[in-house]
Amino acid sequence: MRIPRWLAFVALLWVLDVSAAEAQCSYSVSPTTFTVDSLATSRTISVITGTQCSWTATSAVSWITIASGANGTGIGSTTFLVEPNATAGSRTGTLTVAGQTVSVTQAAGSCAYTLSAINFAISSAASVRSISIITGTQCSWTASSAVSWITITSGATGIGIGSVTFSVAANTAADARSGTLLVAGQTVTVDQAGTSGAVPATPKNLRIVR
Repeated sequence: MRIPRWLAFVALLWVLDVSAAEAQCSYSVSPTTFTVDSLATSRTISVITGTQCSWTATSAVSWITIASGANGTGIGSTTFLVEPNATAGSRTGTLTVAGQTVSVTQAAGSCAYTLSAINFAISSAASVRSISIITGTQCSWTASSAVSWITITSGATGIGIGSVTFSVAANTAADARSGTLLVAGQTVTVDQAGTSGAVPATPKNLRIVR
């Protein structure tokens, strides 16, 4: 079936009109800057333009994602999600919305960690001990041992409230020994008696660090 020439001509005019309208589109987005805290959050950007003007929204960083309004025509909005910042430094990322650059600055993580114990005094026999960690739900932590005779058996890494379990090898020497672990950024001391049976005194066992 052949399309009448007049109909083809009308279609061509329509395409030209739409192309001309889009070429003349101007866009206004608001806001163009955001400052947010370290927690997960969402924000919305308004887009104002002509009814025939199309636009898109994209994120340049992995920790900002477009939740809605990835594309649109005319007046609309874009909502984006910001992941929690568990690092010690602030960060800045950008989005491109309707051809405009939108900047998002997120504050550093402000995690505080409380350990149930930071000192252990134990006998020369092999044993297992645990440390409870209390912190925010988005706060990450690690645990490691500085000596070969103390081994992390569980909880080497974690997020939020959790615990670390470590094993202490038997001390077959006559002299006492002391070793350390690093748990959630805090030093944990383990004093182990020698075969002579002397056990060092245990000092305070609660500490909060910000």
